[in-house]
Amino acid sequence: MRTKRTENKSYFIGGEYLGMDYAKKYSKDETPSQWFIAETIRKKKLQTRKPKKRVKGGSKYLLYPVESIRKLGYIHQSADFIGKKYIIGKSEPVNIFSTCYHAPFKIYQIERITAEKADYAIESLIKLWQIYPIPNVFRIDNGLQFRGTASGKRAIGKFLTFLLNLGITPLFGSPSKPWTNPNVEGHNRVFNEKVWDTNNFLSLEQIDVECNRFNKESNELFKFKYGSLIVNSKNIFRYLEKEQIVDTANLKSTKNKKICFTRFTESLDGVKKSQIIIMNEIVTLPEKYAHQFVFVEWNLETEQLFIYSEIQKVSTLIKKQKFQINN
Repeated sequence: MRTKRTENKSYFIGGEYLGMDYAKKYSKDETPSQWFIAETIRKKKLQTRKPKKRVKGGSKYLLYPVESIRKLGYIHQSADFIGKKYIIGKSEPVNIFSTCYHAPFKIYQIERITAEKADYAIESLIKLWQIYPIPNVFRIDNGLQFRGTASGKRAIGKFLTFLLNLGITPLFGSPSKPWTNPNVEGHNRVFNEKVWDTNNFLSLEQIDVECNRFNKESNELFKFKYGSLIVNSKNIFRYLEKEQIVDTANLKSTKNKKICFTRFTESLDGVKKSQIIIMNEIVTLPEKYAHQFVFVEWNLETEQLFIYSEIQKVSTLIKKQKFQINN
């Protein structure tokens, strides 16, 4: 089954997909465990890449707020712009928007867009959320396309307004630490290695064909593993209606609205304070919190900032301050 997927140039040849293939072909048999599948692939020397050696315990040592993030909501989704690509012989860049769900279900989707701008990301998500559930939490990096402005402090841009008006909690990852948003980063690597690097694209139409094939393969596993969950929870999950208009210019209400952040505290030499940057504004913390992660919640209703340190799944409030919305 692994060889067949490789020969068919499938984009997904991992253990979950092999388990799906086995279950479909031998529906009356017990499906092998993921451990057994991985061990068999290893013994038969069918790996496509050497497994990376992971340093365990690093995020725990640096107090990464895993539990605080988990408690934000049930459905978590991430998105990013994949770095600009170029067709051989052409100077115009190709822009790709990628997004993935990673809790409680998984699915990866990619789309070629006109430019790395909030407008096109919004267009892509509006189409996606007519098919897949609207998430509770949306994880993004600190790019201007998502944040909205490079200079204004505490300003809520178009993309954030879009999410908040849909009742979604934006969650910004830590700058310069892509591993804090591993799901979409890993997804982008799959696109680069399996879609872009293995095809000799000559036109935009070819790119669209392969993006659609990539999405179809990802959707196959989604339907197999989570189809019944989605069908049985249609009245629980939220979707966008066709032609539904979502205001991206004005925040309709701040009631129960918040924007969250993970941040790694820094401390300058000779300065008796540590600091983080939230929405272009420096926020200071006691020096003892330097060189660790903190979880930050900006309550838009009360216009206050709450900063927590999480240790062994227990969060402690270490600072609260006024943080007004800049209209």
